[in-house]
Amino acid sequence: MLSCDRGLKAVLRRTVTGMLLVAGPLALSACGFHTVYGDRGLSGKPSTLAQLSSVSIDIIPDRIGQILRNNLIDRFYQDRGRPLKADYRLTVVLRSSKEDLGIQRDATATRARLHVLADYQLIDAKTNKTLYRTSSRAIVSYDISEAQYSTMVTEQDAYDRALTEVAEEITTRLALYFDRGAVVQPAGTAP
Repeated sequence: MLSCDRGLKAVLRRTVTGMLLVAGPLALSACGFHTVYGDRGLSGKPSTLAQLSSVSIDIIPDRIGQILRNNLIDRFYQDRGRPLKADYRLTVVLRSSKEDLGIQRDATATRARLHVLADYQLIDAKTNKTLYRTSSRAIVSYDISEAQYSTMVTEQDAYDRALTEVAEEITTRLALYFDRGAVVQPAGTAP
């Protein structure tokens, strides 16, 4: 009799788990949850990916600016290629600073922290009106070794990591902006 109870409990547990796995996503979709990068289907609204690919990314000065721009190009255009006529422009002002950490008695640093800040705005290409303005930042650290070349390589890697992080955040914020219906917000406000 005891083994029948265990078997019945196991069957009930599997049944309830299966029902939750099927009903859970259906319940969430009924609440308005949807994929940000998915196709809009019958809504008639362009997909977020299509809207991101209609953004022209302005030139960002300096080497780190070009790395950030290339990261954004990779994320915005993916397989679609750059737009011939863009509906939006993205302007980015990039700043970075470095701070020494782990100061030894002889005043040499053993670690450094890199701050990268990007102020950016999405501009309507037709009206030249700012639709969305905010900033993103990344803070990464790296080791400073006695070998100058090693330190230079680790510093460049830190810049690459920070710029990748900033590009991801910019892409995510603009995707959410477009997903929400691209409602015009006053300049200087964040979502």
